[in-house]
Amino acid sequence: MKVLVTGSAGFIGSALSIQLLERGDQVIGIDNHNDYYDPALKEARLARHANHKNYTHLRIDIS
Repeated sequence: MKVLVTGSAGFIGSALSIQLLERGDQVIGIDNHNDYYDPALKEARLARHANHKNYTHLRIDIS
């Protein structure tokens, strides 16, 4: 299944993305990487799944 996850570099979104990837889904993640909190945290969370073959990341703001 293809799944779109918004906030995929955040706390909940990254955990969800990892679960979906482990389940075998194809994940398209969107995050604007704003500075609401330390951007290094988002980068570290994203690094856990960014190179997965079934993951595509888009660094965009959907607003």
